[in-house]
Amino acid sequence: MALAGCGPESGAWRGEAPPAPDDPAADAGYLRPPQVNSSRLASGQVVLSGLARADAEVRLGSPTGEVLNGRSDAQGAWTVRLPASQEVRLFGLSMDGGPGGRVQAQGYLAVLPDGRSAELRSGTSAMVIAPPSDPPRLLAVDFDRDGALTVAGLAKADAGLSLRIDRTAQGATKADHGGRFDLVIDRPVAPGRRTFEIAGETGEQTVVVPIGAADPLDGPFRAARVGSGWRIDWITPGGGVQSTVILDPAS
Repeated sequence: MALAGCGPESGAWRGEAPPAPDDPAADAGYLRPPQVNSSRLASGQVVLSGLARADAEVRLGSPTGEVLNGRSDAQGAWTVRLPASQEVRLFGLSMDGGPGGRVQAQGYLAVLPDGRSAELRSGTSAMVIAPPSDPPRLLAVDFDRDGALTVAGLAKADAGLSLRIDRTAQGATKADHGGRFDLVIDRPVAPGRRTFEIAGETGEQTVVVPIGAADPLDGPFRAARVGSGWRIDWITPGGGVQSTVILDPAS
């Protein structure tokens, strides 16, 4: 999938984590980037929780210059609270890596008005922070202006799944041990309102998603409601524009 754009210049915002070595033991200096495991709305705040290096400063930095800090405990658990907003916000997530400097998480963290969050990942599907689901559910659809497209979601662990778009088979995949799956569509998808059907042994789901090239951006990203989800057009660290549709939980 070739999704492409030019990222903002702020170091707190820009960048993706370096790939892990094939054999982690071969590179003792490698630190796993910080991650978000939970995102929820509570008492007018979005509560983000996750894991990082033990006793590390955890930082969320937005393209507007907003910075929020937290600190992980001795087990690496951290929590950061930010005021609720009616707008979608994007942040770069990083942690203090000790003598090696800061360690940046992959992609950008999108925080939605309802308190949900998703990791936007350049060239692949967004990873939406969501509870497990036995029935297969599409959580995100990513595409670029050329129609390259990938989907991601949750299903029963290790379940086999098939995808149709407008009643045409588009491929099969298998959920991992945690129930997450993603699937890259081999052929470009034409613009328009497309019907996605994901099916597996425990059920199926149908959802309509509008697909189409993003209008020119006048900032690092733009977000708007589209049908049954939020569409985020964003500038990737590599230099192009990628579009992510994060579907509503009940869609």
